[in-house]
Amino acid sequence: MLINEAGLVRAIKRAYKHGGYVVANLGDAVAIYTENWYIQANRALFSRKALATIVEHMGMIPEKNVPTSILKDEDPQLVLKEVAADDMSHWRGGQRGEEVTLVPVIMQGYQIFQPPGGGSCWGVPLYLLDMIERDAAEHTGADVVDEDRLLWEADGEAIVIDTVRKARSSWAKEWERAVWNALEGVDLHKEEAGA
Repeated sequence: MLINEAGLVRAIKRAYKHGGYVVANLGDAVAIYTENWYIQANRALFSRKALATIVEHMGMIPEKNVPTSILKDEDPQLVLKEVAADDMSHWRGGQRGEEVTLVPVIMQGYQIFQPPGGGSCWGVPLYLLDMIERDAAEHTGADVVDEDRLLWEADGEAIVIDTVRKARSSWAKEWERAVWNALEGVDLHKEEAGA
């Protein structure tokens, strides 16, 4: 399993209160996405607690091919099928880059991912990393997509999370860029000599 049920439910509840989420019943699969993350799983594998949370928020599971936007204190809104298809294509599509793996470094609330051998460092918000089973997060590589998000896929499940790369960010403070550049200058997978 790739998806952590408790982490997904927390992410859905957080999204419900802050910006909303879109749920799409694709027939054989269910997809949920926000501005910061995307998740899709075969219907048979999809978390029952997550489905129950959606029902709690909107009163039902959307009909097949009727994507619906859900936000606290608002009535559920239908999303144009073409718009939802474009959004989902954005999350799953794009230029695939190198594979990265989790390293034992947390920086400014971001879990760091780096390619084996060192190089670019991608930060995933810790609260979103909870959507991924810990074993999968630690031992399954993620693909960098369009230089701004990470994609994990396994056994009919997919999770995509927006990332930060402050070493190349124009909005990061100078000291943040310096620290992130230093992180990118070493292989964070290696243990310290003598440790």
